[in-house]
Amino acid sequence: MKRVIVRALRIPSGVPYKGLLFEALYLVEGEVDLLGYDCPHGTVFVAKEGTRFLNVGGVEGELDLGWVKLKGTEIPNWEEYPLPVYEGDLEDIKIVLMRTRTTLNRVCIVSARALEENDEVRNYLVWERWAKFLITWPAPGEEFLTLGGDPEFEVIYDGEVVPARDLSIFRDGDLDYPIGTDGASHTAELRPDPAYSPEEYVENFLALVERVKEEGVLLSVQGDTYALGGHIHVGSSNDLVVQVLKDEVKSFVEVLDDFVGRVLLPTSGRARGGYARLGAYELKSYGWEYRTPPASFYADLEMVRITYKLVKGLVETLLREGELSYETLEDGRAKPEEYLRFLTKEEAEYFLGFPERWARGEIIPFVLVKGVPQVIFTFRDEWDSDKKRVFKNALKNLPVAKPIRLVLYGLAERRGGYFALPTAPEDWVLKEEFPKEPFVDGALPEIWVGIPYRFRRLEVIPPDLLKEFVSWVEEYLAQLGLVAAAAAAE
Repeated sequence: MKRVIVRALRIPSGVPYKGLLFEALYLVEGEVDLLGYDCPHGTVFVAKEGTRFLNVGGVEGELDLGWVKLKGTEIPNWEEYPLPVYEGDLEDIKIVLMRTRTTLNRVCIVSARALEENDEVRNYLVWERWAKFLITWPAPGEEFLTLGGDPEFEVIYDGEVVPARDLSIFRDGDLDYPIGTDGASHTAELRPDPAYSPEEYVENFLALVERVKEEGVLLSVQGDTYALGGHIHVGSSNDLVVQVLKDEVKSFVEVLDDFVGRVLLPTSGRARGGYARLGAYELKSYGWEYRTPPASFYADLEMVRITYKLVKGLVETLLREGELSYETLEDGRAKPEEYLRFLTKEEAEYFLGFPERWARGEIIPFVLVKGVPQVIFTFRDEWDSDKKRVFKNALKNLPVAKPIRLVLYGLAERRGGYFALPTAPEDWVLKEEFPKEPFVDGALPEIWVGIPYRFRRLEVIPPDLLKEFVSWVEEYLAQLGLVAAAAAAE
């Protein structure tokens, strides 16, 4: 165990004036003796017209600029003092540029009237980093963080895994639409409207899911066919907060890794590959996108709500307090009791128990499980559409105990008329080692069966042989413990 302390910039320091934020600011008029002023780097004197500055280095006698006067210093050894030294002036926007002799701090004088009336003056001060545009920091209790996401899903249509681009509801939506595809166009991507609360985000997400359901589409979070990310977006309606989110992004991501990423990452699908890593993020105009989580937690909408509540609490705490201290376990995850600062006891237990429920197969990996077919098909390699339909119609009513994914892949023509199915009789079974072993321990068991080239490309399988084939598959599922109890007893 170790204690982790993560620090981030909390509130920018400075002096607000006329819609700008200054590092150091003096409002002056009359006669101003610079020997009596501390001039840290970035000091700005806002002077009423007619102000006279004394002890200005680099000026002999008195320099009359019309709107201010600069009188040189009479101190014999003035070079030893951190007095501002005149470097020049911008007559058209009434700004005097100076730098202290010994510390080389930047100092300037600006006309109070010009600052009030001339946007060019204000823009110059910001552009040259004398000031920042002032944006009010959110008050305690004010909702200012926006929560969003663009989770990715495998698409199930008519009981079959299909590329998202094959369906118009996804194909016709570009990256600015709420429903579309990811960059590769194989996976569907939903982009709910940003929300100020986890509950509102879930509602926005569900509204898109309902639109997809109307098209007869089922969304899978398994991620064994295509890589699926459950990317979390954090932004703000406050420009100052957005800047802090971007400037300190690595601090926020470090905290999210320890509380969120390390917990959810093990539930990534097999196809995720190199995308399944800690510390993954992208900067965005609104803040950033945390890319470490897989899409798996979208199979449980309560998990979505809790995850976003946790993210919101962690980010807000780091923003408000500028520091987050917590203890971790040996594997880097935050200790369970640390979650109680952001979640109720029940919520924390529910969140932390998700990976075990996923591994035990307690979670059916779909968004909204109502209407999930018992047999979900994935067809590998090339198939004639009529041959594919024959096999799908024959196998869709297999008496399975829970939903399974049945992958029907093609054997090369050189392998003859054999099936890659261990329960096939000797005359029909492939003698070579089967290319794919079944995965039966996951949330959605996956069974691979190889089909001869001739029955997927050249000729329709005879009805009697098809009937026998279905019985071989059912026997294979029974051996794997995937047949419903009533069917197994017959």
